[in-house]
Amino acid sequence: MLFWVIVDRAVEGKPMPESDRTAELVRAAARALLGERLGRIVDKGVQKTIEDEPSYTGGPVSRDDLRFHMDRSMRLALARLEEDPLPPDLESAALDIGATRARQGIPLASVLHAFRIDLRTLWEALIDESREIGAEQRAEFLERSSLMVWEAVERNAEEVVRGYRMAKESIDEIRSAAFDQLLLDGDRHPPSVENAARALDLPASGRYVCVVGTFTTPRPELVAECATRLEARGLPFYFSWFAQELRGAVHVPTHRDNLADELSPLREHVCSTAEADGLRNVARAIRLARMAVRGRTEPGLQRLDQSWLNAVAAADPELSEALHLAVFAPLAALSRSERTGILETVGDLVSHGGTIAQIAERTYRHRNTVRARLRSFTELTGLDLSTTKDLATTAIAFAIDALRRKKAA
Repeated sequence: MLFWVIVDRAVEGKPMPESDRTAELVRAAARALLGERLGRIVDKGVQKTIEDEPSYTGGPVSRDDLRFHMDRSMRLALARLEEDPLPPDLESAALDIGATRARQGIPLASVLHAFRIDLRTLWEALIDESREIGAEQRAEFLERSSLMVWEAVERNAEEVVRGYRMAKESIDEIRSAAFDQLLLDGDRHPPSVENAARALDLPASGRYVCVVGTFTTPRPELVAECATRLEARGLPFYFSWFAQELRGAVHVPTHRDNLADELSPLREHVCSTAEADGLRNVARAIRLARMAVRGRTEPGLQRLDQSWLNAVAAADPELSEALHLAVFAPLAALSRSERTGILETVGDLVSHGGTIAQIAERTYRHRNTVRARLRSFTELTGLDLSTTKDLATTAIAFAIDALRRKKAA
């Protein structure tokens, strides 16, 4: 136990103030704890952390790792209690712990919780040391030591957070760069795939569902909700933002899994998914999903096979412009009412198909009116909508027109 001998200092014949005496008692206690008792205190803190913090149980933090860093953090806190210059080997101890835990993927909240356990363990040790003090002075000692311990541990915690965030930013930059490189040349440059697999912790083989979404402003909270659902299923994934565009890839176990439930938080925005066979094909799937998104006007989460027309409409701006002109320019000479009528009838056929009778019923027009409008369209454009090829061409042109009108609105 602590040898409680404090020599009164005299300044011009005056005894040491009581507050200074109490602070000196706390410093003396810290020096005592740094001696033979520290090992037992650290062991106690390690056991409490393993029992109280799930992230430190059965994960990447071994008992030896935890003990090593807790010993350093305890020594750092006690050195700060002593108010002496910090030993050089401890100056970066808290920063090192934060960086290490970030690289191990331990949540910051768990790291800080472990530090609160440090505080409680240190505080309990100081209480034990204070049992030799008289009752009157002990109350002041406990009050002063609780404040000093709290301040020391909080300074440690601040540095841990700084180290954690610095490492996390570095890790995020590395992961983001690896994903960007994968999307840039992963389908033709195997080293980019290998690097992405390591940096993103994603399997190189297997099936991926890739997602692209367009947002007026990024919505990280929606992505976080998706991430929670994917983590609950144990599915590896990675999401990133490029300006207002969301890109992501999720490794899935079966070809029947389209992740409709897991990605449902995104459905209020224009989002598309495409499948990739292996990590090397993720870049291609992202490009296809992006084209589908660019060609759509209504929000929702759609698979690529539900959006082929939209993808084709947005695939090549110059080609899209030429096709739009070929179909719509011949209608420009008509009166507004004539043009509107033809577009109504042709648009219904493109969207829903069917016979003249069905088009007439859906649009509340006479069959002869529908026939006349379809005939006029063919005469003006040269496109016979009774043939599959011309109907497909017209359908693409109408998808392009819808996209143009949406952008102009």
